[in-house]
Amino acid sequence: MTLPPCPCCSDLAGSLVPGPTGVNVKGLSPLFSLIVPTLNVESTIRPCLASIAGQTFSDYQVVLVDGGSTDKTLEVLATFRPTLGPRLLLQAGTDDGVYDAMNRGVGLACGEWLLFLGADDVLHGEDTLEKVAAFIRADSPADLVYGDVVMSSNEERYGGEFDLDRLLLEENLCHQSVFYRRELFERLGPYNLRYRIWADWDFNIRCFENPALVARHMDIVVADYNDSGGLSQQEDEELKKRLPVFYIVAAQQTFTAKLRNRVRELFGRGKR
Repeated sequence: MTLPPCPCCSDLAGSLVPGPTGVNVKGLSPLFSLIVPTLNVESTIRPCLASIAGQTFSDYQVVLVDGGSTDKTLEVLATFRPTLGPRLLLQAGTDDGVYDAMNRGVGLACGEWLLFLGADDVLHGEDTLEKVAAFIRADSPADLVYGDVVMSSNEERYGGEFDLDRLLLEENLCHQSVFYRRELFERLGPYNLRYRIWADWDFNIRCFENPALVARHMDIVVADYNDSGGLSQQEDEELKKRLPVFYIVAAQQTFTAKLRNRVRELFGRGKR
């Protein structure tokens, strides 16, 4: 995946829509690009964008990739133009699912670091980006930095240190907590659309299995993650074929079933 230069805006809905001043983001290199795929999210997108617009740190760009919303999503997005101005970039059109939209967002982004948020996620605090920027500038060079999230279903903090073993044998790293260097998508390739639900898990594995890549954990809550709806409640049967954790679960289930059947046989014999 070769990253194009920062895109020029046009005045046509369905391609790129500029801010109210018509100022192009071309040539600017903000520290962060926050990429948010949208599709018929009028009921959830406002808190997401408000959490971004209210940040104490302003060196960022917001890239909205809309998949053809038929509700009032685009109208809600337009209300943030006066606040975000030329930092707001919108592409409206059709896509091949959420990860295709995220890949398109990478191609549109100009920031050094990319963060992907769902339309129903919010940045945890008004100083979140300020804290992450301070970490990046103070710590040793890295290819990705990641913090933690608060899960909306139970309000518990999720995250901590990850390594390849944890990704393969236990669980995924929430993309809402990860800041990737934009160049990673050129080095490692885009999200693999073969994985319709867990392409971010696959990408994280590609990152952590690369010995030349440096990942650093931040003791920072990055986002409040809505884990109770949408893709969060589904499983990717295609990626499950690759993950040892699901081999282990399947083996445990098979063993438990065989043990249960054996116990039933023994008790059945005793009753006779």
